[in-house]
Amino acid sequence: MPIPLASKLPYSRASNCLSCMLHYKPVALGNTQRRLNDRIALVPIVDLDAYRFHAVIDWVEFRIHLGRPTQAQHVQAVLRRYLARDSFIAPEDGTDGSVFTVCTIKVQEPSSFALIHVIHRALCDRFGEASSARVTGLEVSVDAYVAENANATRAHLLGALQRTIWTSRDILTNSNSRLRSVWKKQSDGVQKLLPELQHDDARGRRANSENHRAPFIDGTMYLGARHDDVMLRLMEKVKDRQRFDGSYDDLNEPSKRVRIEVTLKGSELTSVGITDIASLRRLKLTSMQGRYFQFKLPTFKRHVDHGLSGTLQAFQEEERARVFHTTGVMGLSVMDSALALQRKRSWPGVRKNLRSMNRKALRTQMPRLAAPFIAFERLNMKVSLALRSLQKREDRSWSRMTRQSVV
Repeated sequence: MPIPLASKLPYSRASNCLSCMLHYKPVALGNTQRRLNDRIALVPIVDLDAYRFHAVIDWVEFRIHLGRPTQAQHVQAVLRRYLARDSFIAPEDGTDGSVFTVCTIKVQEPSSFALIHVIHRALCDRFGEASSARVTGLEVSVDAYVAENANATRAHLLGALQRTIWTSRDILTNSNSRLRSVWKKQSDGVQKLLPELQHDDARGRRANSENHRAPFIDGTMYLGARHDDVMLRLMEKVKDRQRFDGSYDDLNEPSKRVRIEVTLKGSELTSVGITDIASLRRLKLTSMQGRYFQFKLPTFKRHVDHGLSGTLQAFQEEERARVFHTTGVMGLSVMDSALALQRKRSWPGVRKNLRSMNRKALRTQMPRLAAPFIAFERLNMKVSLALRSLQKREDRSWSRMTRQSVV
C-alpha cells in the first residue's frame, strides 16, 4: 500500500483558480539513528535555486515618553524627514485637544534598525525624553521572488512552505493560536486546520486525516494568535500598503512574492535581548533562523511487516501521509501525539491480555511513539543566507551611522 506522493493545493471559495498539485520525491535516508532507520523522507519537488530569497524588516514599534506635550502631526513631521510614508502614532495620554506626552510609534519598512536609532534621537532632540523608550514589537520577513512561470511557481513554493514550516511552540491550547487559514476579514473567512484538543477522545479525531483541513493558497496561513508573543504568517504577497478603508496597491508581477513573516512582542522580545532602542544593535538576525524560520520534512516507514500487523502499519503510514499532505508537519505532529495518547490509554488493557496468555508485556514491543522528522536542509539554508545578508546590511548601516556621528 504505497503512500501518496502529492499534496492538493486548494484555493478559497472566493477565488476562480483551480487547485493545483505539489509532488514529492521519496528519498531513502542513510541515517544510522534508530528513529530514522529504514525510513524515507518526502521532499517537495520545487527548484529552490529558481527563487531569490531576501530578508527585510517589516516594521518596528516603540513606546516613547516625550519631555513635553505635543501633537501627532508634529511627531509625524519629524518622522517624515527619514521616511517615505506616514507612521502609525497611538497616543496614550491624549486630551481632548489631542495633546500627549506618551505614544507608541510603528515605523513601517525602515531601511534598518540603525534608522530607528536615528529617528529616536531626532525625536529626543525636538521634544526631549522623560524616560527611556522601549521597543514593543517588530516584524521580520523572508521573501521569495521568482521570474518565470510566476503564478504556478509561487503556488508550489507556498504549498511546500505551508507543509514544512515548524514551530515547537504550543499552538493548540489556545484556540486562537491554532493553525488556521484566513482569506478574508469576515468570520466566515477563517478556517481552522487542526481538530480541537477536546475532540481527542476514543474516536481519535486528531489521528484521522478526514478531520484535518488544508490551508488555502490565496489565503494567509497563521501559526499563533495576533496577541501571542510570537506569530508566524505565510502568504503569497500580491498586495501592498493595505489601508483601513480596504484599499490597497496591486503589486506588479516582478514584485509579487511568497512571504514568511515573524512578529515578536512582549516576553519574546526580552528573550532575544530586545529592550530599549539601543538593544536593536545587539540583535543577531541570523539567530532568528533557528528560532523561528525552521522547516522540516516528514519520514515514513520504508518497509512494513507482513501479515495483519504489517497491513495495519501500512494503513497507518498512509493516513500519516494524508495528514502531512493536508496540514503539513505541524498536523502530522499533532496526529502522532494523538496516536501516542491512544497507545498509552490502551496499554493497561494490552498488558492485562498478555498476562492472561502468560506472555510478558514488554514496552519495547510497542510501536514508536514519536514521529521522526528531519530538517529541510536546502530550504533552511536559503532562509539562513537571506538572514545573513540582512545582518550584513544592518552592520553596514550601524557603521555608517557611527561614522556620521563622529563627523
